[in-house]
Amino acid sequence: MRTQRLFAILPSNDFDAAIAAFITFCKTKNLSDQTVEFYERRLKSFAKYAQFIGETPSTFSRQTVVAFISQLLQRVKPQTANTYLRTLSAFGSFLVTEGYRSDNPVRGIPKVKEPQHYPRTLSDEQLVALLNQPNTKTFAGLRDLTMMLLMCDAGLRVSEVCGLTVSDVDLSQGFVLVRQGKGRKERVVPIGETTLTMLRRYLSIRLSKSLPTDKLFVTAYGEPMNRRRVHHRLTAYARKANIEGVRVSPHTLRFTFVRKWLQSGGDSLVLQRILGHTTPTMTSYYARLFATDLKDAHKRHSPVDNIASMLKLPKRRVFH
Repeated sequence: MRTQRLFAILPSNDFDAAIAAFITFCKTKNLSDQTVEFYERRLKSFAKYAQFIGETPSTFSRQTVVAFISQLLQRVKPQTANTYLRTLSAFGSFLVTEGYRSDNPVRGIPKVKEPQHYPRTLSDEQLVALLNQPNTKTFAGLRDLTMMLLMCDAGLRVSEVCGLTVSDVDLSQGFVLVRQGKGRKERVVPIGETTLTMLRRYLSIRLSKSLPTDKLFVTAYGEPMNRRRVHHRLTAYARKANIEGVRVSPHTLRFTFVRKWLQSGGDSLVLQRILGHTTPTMTSYYARLFATDLKDAHKRHSPVDNIASMLKLPKRRVFH
């Protein structure tokens, strides 16, 4: 059954119906709730603009999209504007596939040039100060330290940390099973001995509680931890640690993991698998961003420099 038969008003003529059809389509593709909500918010914003100038899903043009993005850029960053472009491109492709229009007006529109910002990460001193804040004599403190160690040690996203279940932890092998995006993708991520030790301590208390949820990280009342709670706890610890110049968030810890991995000479392909990226594009991007750190690491580990004193190298310039 085609999507359009489900709607009294054809999606080709009405943005509300078109967006509803697209959202239904996204859900059948098993996209995460977060992604679906992300698409819906951006499409409703575009629909409001397009309707104001008399456009419909079947009539909005390339010029309409370009004008909308131009207007957006007056109040949002280029990175944000590009998320709208990606959403509209997916929406346009859907309209073509479902026969609501013959072309995708977003195709071929170049993305907005984004300035390359060096991602702010924590120094070793700041990281130590942050991790020393939780009171591990309490359940909440032990839980928070274990969560932060996982994010630092394995580069996990906050949604992945909150999504972990007790059975996802393999203490004997030193791995956690991570599910990315509504259980669609799974990857096994190794963890270090320090983090493993803290997981054992935390689990010994967590498993002593009879709770209705199998989520690994829970509140003192047995409710699963969510993104907002994790953000709140990190912000509070950062404030106590007097960390300045860096906005401490779960993503900051993920970026810090990436920087430390590359700085120590870690393999980029292994990094790609740990982070859950399907292509090397993002890891290559990280390598460019942390080029200075990589240069410093190379200075310490350069094979040639390490044996230079034993080589019979010319002492004077060969060419004049």
